[in-house]
Amino acid sequence: MSLQSGGMPVSRSRTRSARKKGHEFEKKVARWAKRYFDADLVETNILMNGLRVKRPYEIDVHVYWESGLLFKEEHDLWIECKDMKSSVKRTHIFKLIESAKDIEDACKEGREDFYFDHLAIATTSRFDQDALAYATDHEIACIVYDGKRFRIVNEDKINWLP
Repeated sequence: MSLQSGGMPVSRSRTRSARKKGHEFEKKVARWAKRYFDADLVETNILMNGLRVKRPYEIDVHVYWESGLLFKEEHDLWIECKDMKSSVKRTHIFKLIESAKDIEDACKEGREDFYFDHLAIATTSRFDQDALAYATDHEIACIVYDGKRFRIVNEDKINWLP
C-alpha cells in the first residue's frame, strides 16, 4: 500500500489502475493532436532532462509540426494531460511553465536536443477561472475533453494555434 496525499493508504492496484487510465487519456490526446496540428511527429511519455533536477521530466504528449510555405517554421508542443475529477488549478499551470523553462535551460547548456516553444494542458474536467486566466496570459492552450470531443476553451486568445 502507498499513501494518498492526505495520508490515507491506497492499494497498489488502485494506483496502477489510475496510471493506466491516465495513459489511455494521453493516447487519446495524442491521436487528437496528430489530426488537429497535422503533426509530423507525436510521441507519448518521453523523458527529458532539466537543468535543475536530477530525475527527468515525463512529457505526456510531444507534438512536432512544421508550418509556413516559403519559410518553414518548426513547432514543438508539450501537452500535459490531467485525467482527474477536480478542476485544473493555477498551480498546475505554474508547474508546467517552470518545468518547460528548466528543459529550455538544459537545452541551452547542451543537455537536451530541443525545447518546447508551445505548451498546452488537456483535461477531462475543467479549468478554474484563475488557471484559465493565467494559462491564457502565458499563451498556454487549455483543452477540455468531454468524453466525446476535444475543445480548446481559450482558442481565440492563443496566437500560435493553426
